[in-house]
Amino acid sequence: MMLNDAADDSVLGGYRLVRSLGRGGFGEVFLGEAEDGTRAAVKVLHASWAGDADMRRRFAAEVEQARRVSGFCVAAILDADPEGERPWIATEYIDGPTLQRAVAEEGPRRGVELQRLAVNTATALAAVHAAGVVHRDLKPDNIMLAPDGPRVIDFGIARAVETTSVTASGVVGTIGYMAPEQLEGARLTSAVDVFSWGAVMVYAATGEEAFQAPTQASRIARILGGTPDLGDLTEPLRGIVHRCLDKDPERRPDASALLTLLIAGPNGVTASGPVLPGASAAPTLVAPVVDPTRAAPAPVVDPTRVAPHHGADPTRSYTRFAPSRALPAAPSPASYTGPGAPVPAPPPYTAPGAAGGSARHTGIGGVPPYHFVGIRFTDPGALAEAMQGDWGAAVRVFGDATERAALGAWLMNDLGDTVVDRALFRRHADDANLALASFIAQLRPDLPPVFRGLGATLPELAALFSDPRPVITGAPRSNEMALLARPAVLRLMGLHHGADPGAYQRLADSLDTAEHAGNAFHQELTGGLAGWRAAVPNVNPALILTFLLHPERMTPPSNGGDNGVGEWIDILWRRVDASPGPVGVGHATAIYGALATLQALARQRRYWEERYTEVSTEHETLHAKVEQQQRFFRIRRYCNHALFCLPIGLVLDLSGRAEVLGGFLVSVAVLAFCASVVLSVVLRVGYGDPVRRGQRVMELNNAAARLPELTSGVERIRADLLHARRLTGG
Repeated sequence: MMLNDAADDSVLGGYRLVRSLGRGGFGEVFLGEAEDGTRAAVKVLHASWAGDADMRRRFAAEVEQARRVSGFCVAAILDADPEGERPWIATEYIDGPTLQRAVAEEGPRRGVELQRLAVNTATALAAVHAAGVVHRDLKPDNIMLAPDGPRVIDFGIARAVETTSVTASGVVGTIGYMAPEQLEGARLTSAVDVFSWGAVMVYAATGEEAFQAPTQASRIARILGGTPDLGDLTEPLRGIVHRCLDKDPERRPDASALLTLLIAGPNGVTASGPVLPGASAAPTLVAPVVDPTRAAPAPVVDPTRVAPHHGADPTRSYTRFAPSRALPAAPSPASYTGPGAPVPAPPPYTAPGAAGGSARHTGIGGVPPYHFVGIRFTDPGALAEAMQGDWGAAVRVFGDATERAALGAWLMNDLGDTVVDRALFRRHADDANLALASFIAQLRPDLPPVFRGLGATLPELAALFSDPRPVITGAPRSNEMALLARPAVLRLMGLHHGADPGAYQRLADSLDTAEHAGNAFHQELTGGLAGWRAAVPNVNPALILTFLLHPERMTPPSNGGDNGVGEWIDILWRRVDASPGPVGVGHATAIYGALATLQALARQRRYWEERYTEVSTEHETLHAKVEQQQRFFRIRRYCNHALFCLPIGLVLDLSGRAEVLGGFLVSVAVLAFCASVVLSVVLRVGYGDPVRRGQRVMELNNAAARLPELTSGVERIRADLLHARRLTGG
């Protein structure tokens, strides 16, 4: 299922592809080397995508976006050929880790280092936005820490500011660093990058995400309605980051104002948040802080009352909450055909599940209308149907505290509705889409299920989740799938009438079980294997739902031509084979989410084993040569000592008392002299001068000192593989 291209040992645009630096769903990045020695990061589109016209267009757009951005603080583009047989782009090679890896391995940034990171990344953001570009996927993995400062990389899903109006199928980004409006599918501006910057700074300072949660569904809920966890982030940066993480994009500073706030230092922050130097306590460039969880004032209503007080004027409750606006003229009696079309006066409507006519809304007799997209509604059922048909406009109603309170007042006070859950209007809506879906399902369960404008019947879900590639590659459609693949959404869709009313509940339960099993499997690996301790869990509910709806798609991922990755997949997949049902699906999804970890482990293993082999071979070679060299040196030294036999032998021979012994000693001395001369020549020719021989001994000692660490590294990696086999029953 994964795209499988073997690494090319070839030349593209004058760059020789030396080795792979990383691999994604759409392409692979190689270390390229030009003839003059210049190094570049060469991103090559996968062969399987090269024939896709849309992918070529996106790749060409990436090149164009990168060229529009000034080269400081970003990875500058060097050359590109988006129209070639294998489209490629060469950017500045940055010799350094990503922020994600640096924090995972070295810990959070502190003090001046954190301030420098904040200013430099904000500068890069200002340059990106000055070029009319919205990055839309700013995250720690897309910030490289070069020796001369951080660089922002990967404009693969960037878009120009003037074309950032996205539809339901166009949500892109990385959950955890996405702004609420990205998740909601609203029109995007450069404010989404400011939100992402704030989330990145929290990770850099604390090592944790600002909206950390055990599951993806709960992370989404926290981003949409929860408060960020800023950890021990200190002022003045804390106040600036808090402003950047505001739910309302209008209240976030733009990149230029953000940079000014960072440069202003401690004087740029007040009790109500950061302000520009010289500004009053009520800043002019950044709106005052407003509690995003505070709803508009609601009328005092008896919570036990389900109908208006006796004698209450039914025309006042809604109108006093509705925003001041001119009412449109009454529509013609043409039939309602969609958002913006006129609607006739509806027939009497009986709320689903009501007995007799006790919850009947007549739509006549003085009941005030509710206005939605310029249309007058007196029947909540017709309103629910219209809202389902114009999801974008409806979600703005439920996302705005004042509008939601006005709708609640109309339903509860004016109509005396007894069907819709009061909590939809009396509590802060963490997720406006879920609130809207609940409203529609309670009033009109007879309608087919729809979520965020997408049909959500079981056949439609099966069709939407039939292809796992968007989830695996991170294509724009993947985040929309992730928003649908939540147990809470599935359970709401199950409230609509259908052939199998329990199917959604079973699917939601299976999704819950699978996600928890996947996270537990990942924790088991990170807790038991040394190489996994910094691995970030990535159990994608959209991929889980794909496998639940299409079990035949659940096959082991491709190893990408890397045998080391393949070995890990073979080991871990045994757990999938041993765990059928939702648990096995969760384990499979955890493996797919850990592919980046597997690739890193495979690279580490190759590095350590290659270095171990290299150093151990060097050690063996040096050891043999030094040993031989030392042996010859010792023999020559003995020969030099034997030269003392010459004077002794001469004395004995001349004295006449031991002529035989004297002659023998003289012969030994002569032979020792000859041997010493020969050995000196051998040492000089075969082993170098004394300085070189001394260096060889030092090299041997250095190799011997490195071997224990390399041996430990190799043994640790092999121990991880062995332990993984035990964990998976292999």
